[in-house]
Amino acid sequence: MTMSWPLKICAQRSLLLLALMSVAVSLANSQTPCSQDVYRQFDFWIGKWEVKSSDGKTVGWNEITRELDGCLLIEHWKGAAGKTLGSSFNYYDIRDQQWHQLYLDNSGDAGAFPAMSGYFQNGKMVLLTDPKVKPLDRWTWYQIAPGKVRQMAERSEDGGKTWSVFWDSTYEAVK
Repeated sequence: MTMSWPLKICAQRSLLLLALMSVAVSLANSQTPCSQDVYRQFDFWIGKWEVKSSDGKTVGWNEITRELDGCLLIEHWKGAAGKTLGSSFNYYDIRDQQWHQLYLDNSGDAGAFPAMSGYFQNGKMVLLTDPKVKPLDRWTWYQIAPGKVRQMAERSEDGGKTWSVFWDSTYEAVK
């Protein structure tokens, strides 16, 4: 039995549509939601680190891991004395197009490190606390060299007009 030409054309179009839909579904499934370049902006911080103060003394160790298919960076901090443990959750939010960090430690004072948000600009990750709340803190991370990252925290009591450094450290990769 042979098909009429209108039926053949309809069948061909249906097969073409199914093939195109299959390709579209395959492409959609092959791209994870957090695979765009913006989600890789903080990747220079990923790794195992010995953290040193500006005078070269070890102040702790940090391991930064990429989790949840690249949608989250988790910080695992251990202070040099071994008593302070902390974790931060770092993520890019597509809604406001900003990076966010929430840090918690074992001190029991969840408010000691307010949530921060900000941007990757000029090769640096710059996150700030809520500008409506005093003091205003600004934390900056940037790669100094392969295997070296600087982390600096500054505080402003006048809404960002002047800043004073209260944390200045260098991360050195642990092999």
